[in-house]
Amino acid sequence: MAEASRLAQQSAFNAALTMIIQARVVEQRVETELKTLGLSLRRLGLLGHLGAAPGISFSELARRAGIKVQSLHPIVDALLEQGLVTTVGGVGQGRAAVIQLTTQGAEAAARAKHLLMTIDGELFADGVWKELGDALREVAQARGRELRPGHQSHE
Repeated sequence: MAEASRLAQQSAFNAALTMIIQARVVEQRVETELKTLGLSLRRLGLLGHLGAAPGISFSELARRAGIKVQSLHPIVDALLEQGLVTTVGGVGQGRAAVIQLTTQGAEAAARAKHLLMTIDGELFADGVWKELGDALREVAQARGRELRPGHQSHE
């Protein structure tokens, strides 16, 4: 009977589902910690895009974030209120505003990056979690290579 139970548990394992469940646990931890900085994952992602592409337009930022421009405006408004971003231009017909990080925004992004490194260090320090962290780093690096312009797939 014990063998049947063990086999049932093994066959019930699904890597994708396990990853999703564990990701939600980690996501909640990160969101909770980011709140202490007045940020969320969505806001941090936008700050990251703005740091990588200063002066990006609303439409391009929305595209990179995977949201509609209409959904982006309230988030940017909140970032403006926090003093983390500023907008330039947008006056006159056909002129689109661009969004830029402020010094305060760059500092908030740096604090968040440090916070994330601390969480990584705590979560992925030992045992199978360290192995998982190493594997995830490899996946991220491979994905980054795939996304680089001029990358050729060898499949």
